[in-house]
Amino acid sequence: MNSSTEALESPATPGQNKTAKILLAVVTVIAVAALAAAVFFGYGWGTALFSQKPTEDTRDSALTGAQQAAVNLNTVDAANIDQSFDNMKSSITGDLMLNDLEQTRSGITDQVRQSGAKSEAEVLHAAVTELSTDENTAEALVVIKTTTTWPDRVEQSKLTMRLAMEEVDGVWKTNKVDPIGSRISLDNPNTNPVIPTEPGGATDPNAADPNAADPNAADPSAEATPAPQPDSGGN
Repeated sequence: MNSSTEALESPATPGQNKTAKILLAVVTVIAVAALAAAVFFGYGWGTALFSQKPTEDTRDSALTGAQQAAVNLNTVDAANIDQSFDNMKSSITGDLMLNDLEQTRSGITDQVRQSGAKSEAEVLHAAVTELSTDENTAEALVVIKTTTTWPDRVEQSKLTMRLAMEEVDGVWKTNKVDPIGSRISLDNPNTNPVIPTEPGGATDPNAADPNAADPNAADPSAEATPAPQPDSGGN
């Protein structure tokens, strides 16, 4: 056996063994640290994902309830008044809203029932502006278009509504409805009144053009015609 073979087969020195153990320990520590980081960040990402999902689900449910309430409250069929009011009632809550609805219902006359009118609503835009998952309440803005059909004509209009929502036995209902601005006629938009902007500078989506000329205003360039004077000479 030559000297080179003996060198290859000679056992490792104590210094080499020590270095190998140190390297093994370092690699082990790095691997454990990487595993711990993966578990931690993976858990954190998963926790964040699952914590956001209930909030998103609640927001979606509140928005769906607000849209349905806006549609139900603006859909009336004279041929089926009772069903129309039942649909409205299914979307509202609170003594004030319920009492107002019953008073309106009791004031419906036979003439209204026989009018042949029918109003249908559809949602154009909607968004949840406030949400409390702790109290299960929300606020939403809903823009709807209504189509009212009479025996002799059809009218279309647009209305923006702010609805205060709350969850009642798993169903989102409104306890307060506020129209924003006036109802806009889609048949003749030039007849809409001028509505001031919302607090905070937001433009009212129902507002007409404030720069539109007043059709009833007198022409400032026209000369005034003097009123006839009584004849003092007896003629």
